Amino acid sequence: MADCTQCSAPAVIEDIDVQPPQPWCLGCATALVRAGDPVINYRSLNGGSEYQRILAGGSTQVLPFG
Repeated sequence: MADCTQCSAPAVIEDIDVQPPQPWCLGCATALVRAGDPVINYRSLNGGSEYQRILAGGSTQVLPFG
């Protein structure tokens, strides 16, 4: 498993908008969501949906506006 680019913790997602893809742990990826700069195009590395739930709950970039 890959390590997070920022803190070297085990990565849970991989940002596929950059080359080479950049791995992020859940803590660092969550910090990006809260800062308003979420990783939108990503590949899940652990098969879980933890980051998907955080992204949906904390980023206006993925919330539907009607």
